[in-house]
Amino acid sequence: MPKRGVLVVTLSRTDNINEATKRLDAALDALETLIGPHVDEIRQGETVGALRERLRLMTEERDQLLIELDQLRARTHRLESANDEVSGRLEALRTSLADNLPTANGSA
Repeated sequence: MPKRGVLVVTLSRTDNINEATKRLDAALDALETLIGPHVDEIRQGETVGALRERLRLMTEERDQLLIELDQLRARTHRLESANDEVSGRLEALRTSLADNLPTANGSA
């Protein structure tokens, strides 16, 4: 008959193995989900080199889009500044006209 301590250690090791197996299965499922679409592309003849080239092209396109976005933001900022300036001038003109209009009507 095995000693009680030996039985507890054996069960503990079995539990550890079962937990490790569950974690491994979960990790493999996550990996399969992540690379699944790419595996199909490789099976269809797309090489790792072709995938790297696609990644390089997408990175270049992303970089170009970021540059364009920065340019558009700068342009937007300039347009907003110009709009603020024009609005200020129009408000000043409106105030000036409102101040001088009664004088012009009174003297006419």
